[in-house]
Amino acid sequence: MDRTDLQRLTKEELIDLVLRIQRPEKTSRTSSKPPSSDRKACRDRAKPGGAKAGHKGHSRAMSEDAD
Repeated sequence: MDRTDLQRLTKEELIDLVLRIQRPEKTSRTSSKPPSSDRKACRDRAKPGGAKAGHKGHSRAMSEDAD
């Protein structure tokens, strides 16, 4: 939505738009959403999982008498 679109809005539509923008995000504390749907705070700072660079892998040895 650009400036010309905003200028075309009526006063009531503009008020409604501002109120929607200012409304806080819904969480399990402010609505009936389950806690499992909340965004985890530490997820943004978490390190990626998996093997690290330079780590030597290991596995089980193959049997000579495979079934």
